[in-house]
Amino acid sequence: MIATTPLVVACDESGNDGENMLSGQSTVFAHASVTLPSDDAAELMDEIRARTRSQTTELKSKTILQPRHQATAKWLLSHPSIEGSASVHLTHKKYFVVSKLFDSTAEELAHELGYDIYETGVALAGANLLFFLAPQSYGTAWDRLLMTFQHFMRAKSAVQAQEHLARLIGSMMELLSVEDALARDVLGTVFAGFSHLGSLSKLQLGEGVEERLRTMDPLISAVGAAVHFWASISGRPVELVHDAARELTPVKIEWAKRSLARPGDIAPSRQGLASELTDVRLVDSKDDPCVQVADLLAGIGRIVGESMVNEQQHPLGLNLVPMVSGASLWPIRENMNVENAREAMLSQF
Repeated sequence: MIATTPLVVACDESGNDGENMLSGQSTVFAHASVTLPSDDAAELMDEIRARTRSQTTELKSKTILQPRHQATAKWLLSHPSIEGSASVHLTHKKYFVVSKLFDSTAEELAHELGYDIYETGVALAGANLLFFLAPQSYGTAWDRLLMTFQHFMRAKSAVQAQEHLARLIGSMMELLSVEDALARDVLGTVFAGFSHLGSLSKLQLGEGVEERLRTMDPLISAVGAAVHFWASISGRPVELVHDAARELTPVKIEWAKRSLARPGDIAPSRQGLASELTDVRLVDSKDDPCVQVADLLAGIGRIVGESMVNEQQHPLGLNLVPMVSGASLWPIRENMNVENAREAMLSQF
């Protein structure tokens, strides 16, 4: 990438329960990023304060999400300065866990054997097949397996990880014993890749690395998606200005920089998709109007996403759609088909 002035991207999040994806306060995590000039963002925030009659120093998303301020939320989403300057990355938390289970096992096994199942669409199709078919096949037993996997990933010690892994294997064997289950073949490929969970557990525990990896926190993948999105459409390096987040440590920021610069390490099909992250500046949102706008958009994204999970239409849904990231981690029935999944992967950004 030719050296040039970095594009400054302001970010904030909503609905983050850390690695507690299955039993936290929300079913959706939303991460918003904006490239607004600071003066434009300040004018937007001043107008929103006037419209909501808010007296607070820092207006947060909970204000604009009140039903009586719905018109103001629509005004923000359709404002000309927002068009082309904002992106909202949505993460369906349960789908995230299912995808992590598939990627940590079946995809790792395929990679070891020399297959790039990201390029073929098999990785995306496999995660969607599990998400939609496993509940039909196994009912609450599937939910128990996912919770056990989450416990394994969040283990505080090697001993605890081994205990959870043993339970996970037991749960998997129980499910695979159901011979006529629709999801059995896909689940079998997951079980075949269980040998790769040991090395992942060590990284999660921080063994041999500077600190715990914490790949179950959706913030890390959302930040990566935001950087790649803005770098791709601007052709410039990206500097993030992010509301202070405990998980964005110096070590993890450096890890993100390396991963974005070398996407081919994940899969050969990602060669040529490198993005440059120059820096991440953590700020107090009350001091940055751009981050405040991102906070409002993230809050709207989360509440719209929650409605989608419950199969309901939210009044702000249609207004939000134009800025929803194509890389959002969301289950889509059509992507159970490998060809559809492959097309989806190719058109993500």
